Amino acid sequence: MTSIWLDEIAADVFPRLDGDAAADVAIVGAGIAGIATAYHLARAGAKPIVLEARTVAEAASGRNAGFLLAGVAENFAAAAKRYGEERALRVWRFTRHNQQLVREVVAREQIDCDLAWNGSAQIAGDDSEWAEARASAERLRREGVRVRLVPEERAAIYEEDGELHPVKYVRGLARAAARSGARIFDGTRVTAVAPDGLRTERGRVRAGAVVACVNAYSQHLVPLRVRPVRGQMLATAPVGRRVFVRPAYAHRGYRYWRQRADGRLLIGGWRDTARDEEVGEEERTTRPVQDQLESFLRQRAPEAAISHRWAGIMGFSHDALPYAGRLADGIFVNAGFTGHGMAFATATGELVADLVRGVSRNETDLYAPERP
Repeated sequence: MTSIWLDEIAADVFPRLDGDAAADVAIVGAGIAGIATAYHLARAGAKPIVLEARTVAEAASGRNAGFLLAGVAENFAAAAKRYGEERALRVWRFTRHNQQLVREVVAREQIDCDLAWNGSAQIAGDDSEWAEARASAERLRREGVRVRLVPEERAAIYEEDGELHPVKYVRGLARAAARSGARIFDGTRVTAVAPDGLRTERGRVRAGAVVACVNAYSQHLVPLRVRPVRGQMLATAPVGRRVFVRPAYAHRGYRYWRQRADGRLLIGGWRDTARDEEVGEEERTTRPVQDQLESFLRQRAPEAAISHRWAGIMGFSHDALPYAGRLADGIFVNAGFTGHGMAFATATGELVADLVRGVSRNETDLYAPERP
């Protein structure tokens, strides 16, 4: 049940908070959203405190595929139909900014997280999706996006996408935030939030603002339209041949896979084969979905030995875009990533950090929690 990422990296030792504390900003959750928010706040001179019920990156941030894609789960043509072309382009550019931020942060903080830019493949599952993939590529080329089509594979190759080790990245970012003045506490469950701070099981934290970054578990603390949805993956022992050239995202984002530099294969998704069963907060694997993942593995690499199987709980928003901004007086959120936290959260952390500090940003409307 432990993800390959969490199994490979020992958790940094951050203390538990016993008793009361005070900070400029109190952040709930030490996944990518909470840590990125703390990092940007600390870099700007604020003194944030981060409280995590488990350990840094132990929840969804340590259980994903480590993709750094541009855009949302849908292809661009589908996103333009859903949001309108102008808004879809603004979201696309925001995720490209997220990629650039990750590149800059990794270089500046010297984070060893296996960051690579091998591109990604969007693979169509049917004729309708393939038509959308072609239309997406044509439109995005006009924006300067490097994309090419492989008709025989019904794939669009986006040359500028990346991949990384998500736990190494988030924990490296946490260490960088701590060096800049953030205080991080593990094993500290928050029970309630208010405009002037929050309560834990063992005390109270007073703060000028609170940021809830607990994604799938948001409704335990704030009235946010987030639905918990389980995602499952498996990983293999190293395979001595190249099976997958680059990370792939297929069947409208329901299926995904990649091969690491060390030869290990990672396969995830197939949630569409058990939609109702995959809703909720139960962090466990199930036989029906794991059988689908293994069946795909056997088609592509029958010799591969499975080493890990795991599940993580994603937080789905009502429209597949994150909620990043002010929820109420003194209370902000950074959540609802709909399975794409790595694609958004370094940049939404920057956005929320600015909003907390009173800095105006023109992306605020895209991710406003109260949007229709």
